[in-house]
Amino acid sequence: MTRTPIVFWAVAALALIFNLFSLYDLVMTSVDPIAHLQGYPQPLVEFLITLPEWRRILWTTTVFLGVIGAVTLLLRRGIAERALWAATGLLALAVVVDYTMLDGARVYGDAGSVVNVLVVVIEAGFALYAGRARRQGLLR
Repeated sequence: MTRTPIVFWAVAALALIFNLFSLYDLVMTSVDPIAHLQGYPQPLVEFLITLPEWRRILWTTTVFLGVIGAVTLLLRRGIAERALWAATGLLALAVVVDYTMLDGARVYGDAGSVVNVLVVVIEAGFALYAGRARRQGLLR
């Protein structure tokens, strides 16, 4: 039996931390948005508080797929790659929706736009790594 490289565990742990932070953000924004979003620009706070229900469901689904992907990556399961790609795709869709159907360009601003793209790229990186791990036989 081959040993799992330390890099695998490090990436899987980072994926879990990253996605658990997203879960924390989702829960806190849903439970106590005013306190959680304190310090954010007021237009962004209003935007997040008034998201349509279908957009909130998209956000929730994306977050849970990311957490499932990260947990299954830690468990070395082959489904991790598919879950992380699904999370990445829905995350990219959410960003596109925010900018095309909602008022995302105005409320996020330049810095928020960079962060949104960066989050999609990071999640895609985890999905790419899960694919690499699968090809190397690290996932079952």
